[in-house]
Amino acid sequence: MLRILLWWRVKLVDMETGSVRRVLAVKPDGPWLVLVDGIIWNVESRNNGVDKPFDMSRIGLLPLLERPREEVERRARQALGPDDSDFAEVLHAVIQCALAGPSEYWISLALPWMIADEVGHFAELLREIAVGRSRTQATQHAAKRLLKENGHWPIVWRHPRN
Repeated sequence: MLRILLWWRVKLVDMETGSVRRVLAVKPDGPWLVLVDGIIWNVESRNNGVDKPFDMSRIGLLPLLERPREEVERRARQALGPDDSDFAEVLHAVIQCALAGPSEYWISLALPWMIADEVGHFAELLREIAVGRSRTQATQHAAKRLLKENGHWPIVWRHPRN
């Protein structure tokens, strides 16, 4: 479960007084993925430095998909300690945002970014993409291929031809 700041329940952490650590720049000039008190993910805006609750700013992390996953993980892990929140939570949130969103572009980047262990986690969204009519054929086939390769596509029995 993602540990997030809820807009209506928790006051936003003051960037000057809270324990906020920049973990990863989404782009060279920001925004930044930050970790609050080692447990709560947030996004720091590049415009005004105010952090945004993670659930309201995941879309701003989508440009991470334009970089190799290995590079993103390596850079983030360099800034994280053993007791910090799991970075996989962020990766899953970015993939979820891309797969559930309306943009063919982000979906097409998220599919090859996924690792085998994540396919089961996103199987329902991948099935919707694979059988839906709103995506390109290439995207549908890529989603179906991921599901098949990882044992999440139903095998339909067909009568053998005589």
